[in-house]
Amino acid sequence: MKDKKIRIVLFILIIIAGIYYFSNSKGSLSLRNSSFAIDSPEDITKIVISVKDKDLILEKESDHWKVNNKYMATQKNIENLLLALSRIDVLSPVSKIEKEQVASILRADGVAIEVFKNNRSLKNYFVSKPEMNNEKTYMMMLKSSEPFIVQIPSFKGLVARFFIVDENYWRNKTVFDYLPQNIKEIEVNYPEYPSKSFRAMNYNDGTFAIQKLSDNSYLGDFNVDKLARYFTYFQRIVFDDVVRDLNQSTIDSVLHSNPFCIITVEDIKGSINKISVYRKPSQNKFDEFGQKANFDYDRAYASFNDNKDLIIIQYYIFDPLFKEIDYFR
Repeated sequence: MKDKKIRIVLFILIIIAGIYYFSNSKGSLSLRNSSFAIDSPEDITKIVISVKDKDLILEKESDHWKVNNKYMATQKNIENLLLALSRIDVLSPVSKIEKEQVASILRADGVAIEVFKNNRSLKNYFVSKPEMNNEKTYMMMLKSSEPFIVQIPSFKGLVARFFIVDENYWRNKTVFDYLPQNIKEIEVNYPEYPSKSFRAMNYNDGTFAIQKLSDNSYLGDFNVDKLARYFTYFQRIVFDDVVRDLNQSTIDSVLHSNPFCIITVEDIKGSINKISVYRKPSQNKFDEFGQKANFDYDRAYASFNDNKDLIIIQYYIFDPLFKEIDYFR
């Protein structure tokens, strides 16, 4: 009788141990499959965002980030993404009824995210596209079939909207951003009007010089205050957007045409930035005064540092830079 009781107790203990083991294993597996957040976002050195036909690579280089190894990234957008990666939280598992369908959609049409520390992969998972559900974001680990609904605490928008594959969203739109004392030389060239073109030098000892581009002679008498002030205009100068509504043939035609103005800035370290500006045809035949509009008076086309991308600039931002040599007399 006593042996029978002992066997019963042992049997019960084995069952309890089995339940604990399997439930704990399942819990650990579930935890691994839902651990989307990065504990130390400062360790992240590369983020790859991929859809079927396109990869976007954000990579850290010393104190800045680059987009597809071509452009400087907008720091604020990077900071927002890193913060999101560190705060992703599981709201709930996907219901059993929807689980298989959601997992299938994520594998076939989700956004693949891989996060690296140096060359080591930290996380690799799928994120739903915003159009999949405008109220929920689904995520699933790459090697899992268990999707989850996720959130970012205190953030009311879709988590999915942080994972954008368009490089123009991440691209820094800065053209010029210099403190005046960091500029060595500014060249403003009007190819069709050489007599209006000039080169301005800042010797950083309180003295300046202006050189005519037409014959390389120096202007003997000029307004020093105007020239000193001109060097302060090259801060927070940005372009508006990348041209998206023209075919490549038209873009190439613009880039091979004669620019209206070319502005080149060299800093005290010898680094050079250059923008070539092209007149943009007006969509309206007449301006607000009823006069014939020869070109768009609000926007122009441009290329930056001889890049093949055609960008759009706004005159109200760039107008202070479009000075002619006579302005300084």
